[in-house]
Amino acid sequence: MKMKFVMLFLVLLMMGGCGKMESVQEQVEKNYTNADGLIHAYPTEQDSEYLSETLGLYMEYLTLVEDDVNFSKQVEILKNHFVAQENGHSFIRWRLNEKASTNALIDDIRIIKALEQASDIFGNAEYRTLADKLSEAVAAVQTQESLTVDFYDWSLKMPAERLTLSYLDDNGVITPESYGLLDMADTGEVFSPEYYDTAAEQYISSKEVHMIDQLLIALNREKSGQPSEQFAEWLKEEWNQEQKLYGRYDRQKLKATVDYESLAVYYYLHTYFSSLGEVELADEVFRHAKEIARGEMLDNAHFFDFIHYQILVQKQ
Repeated sequence: MKMKFVMLFLVLLMMGGCGKMESVQEQVEKNYTNADGLIHAYPTEQDSEYLSETLGLYMEYLTLVEDDVNFSKQVEILKNHFVAQENGHSFIRWRLNEKASTNALIDDIRIIKALEQASDIFGNAEYRTLADKLSEAVAAVQTQESLTVDFYDWSLKMPAERLTLSYLDDNGVITPESYGLLDMADTGEVFSPEYYDTAAEQYISSKEVHMIDQLLIALNREKSGQPSEQFAEWLKEEWNQEQKLYGRYDRQKLKATVDYESLAVYYYLHTYFSSLGEVELADEVFRHAKEIARGEMLDNAHFFDFIHYQILVQKQ
């Protein structure tokens, strides 16, 4: 009798009968979604912010896994809650707030790219039409001296006076002149300046750097044929010594200023090492990310970290 019970247990285990793992979509719905279908920033905290960043990242994931049904739901959320009409243009509010009258370039880019990709993957021309409308709004109002800037304030009718270099991803929204800023951003130091001030016509660097920004800038430079050699060498040395990377560092001392790790940082670190051809280092980063995600970190993660980790896993 005991042997029969053991055999039954093994069969159930092999068949997945001992508990089905929740899909990413099920986890998002259970932990991050309110009754209206809106995704909040922190799990089970419905009073945390509702951001276009969050929406765009989830749309990116859904195109990756080719989930037409859930992608369609997020497009409806986008149109019904985030897209606003002003002066004949359609723009995306960067957060759901009564006073929010600005968009955010990086979030617009992510959503537009997801819509364009989904249009091709799912054969839905309406997604492409919406992407074109959103792109037209950015092109119409969001430039300063031929440079695409971070946002436009639709209530004040004023564009920003800065362009964040980590936003310069390869896409059809940003002006060609903007990419030239990446070529001139090499200061000979480990870390790059964070943004370009269009009014002062100069680069601005912070004393404390965010690793996600630095990794994105390095990735953007790599795509444009401008390697960040000092940064790459420091990064490899830091990883080999510490086997981890923290969220923020002192620009001059090159030392961590915080004691936390980030799953999103590891997503971009893995992507950057892969772009450099450092396959072994990229694999080490992925294994480390999986290890720390097994604990409470993933259960309590901001959606930004949660979904970047899921995208990383999906791309393996």
